[in-house]
Amino acid sequence: MKTPTFAARTQLARYIDEGHRLSGNRPAVAAFLPDPPSENPINDHLSVNSLEVERIACIAAYHRWKWQNNIGRVAVCVHTVFDYSDAGRKCGVQIDYNRHLSKWQFQSAGAMSDAYRHRPVLAHNNPLGSPSHCGVEFTRVLNEHKAGQFARRLTGKGRFHLL
Repeated sequence: MKTPTFAARTQLARYIDEGHRLSGNRPAVAAFLPDPPSENPINDHLSVNSLEVERIACIAAYHRWKWQNNIGRVAVCVHTVFDYSDAGRKCGVQIDYNRHLSKWQFQSAGAMSDAYRHRPVLAHNNPLGSPSHCGVEFTRVLNEHKAGQFARRLTGKGRFHLL
């Protein structure tokens, strides 16, 4: 299975729920808010899909199946890894590119952690699978106020595509 490199120009696609689709193909701020914290903080992340691994049409098909009962058009908003990292930095997260490891990393609990992680969804759990599923990991260190700032920055950077 191909794994993403998370280079600065790599594109990441975020599914936009029907309730977060505004007029003019603009995503609502809530579309980029991290999910509520789980019991295990290491599993907290913002779900995205890497266009390095899978075509946008395949990503849309997966989300149509998972969230929309195979009905209707899917909204996907595309940003680069740099866009996510820049928004995180501007919200106070220490995010740096480690050239030695070739990875984006962020400060978490006194140690450096990977800012992006490949989290593929295997096809045995569902008919399609999502080999391109990834997590924007640094969102777990954002407090509620900073998470809102982060979401507003990403919302202002693009429109969603309907597929």
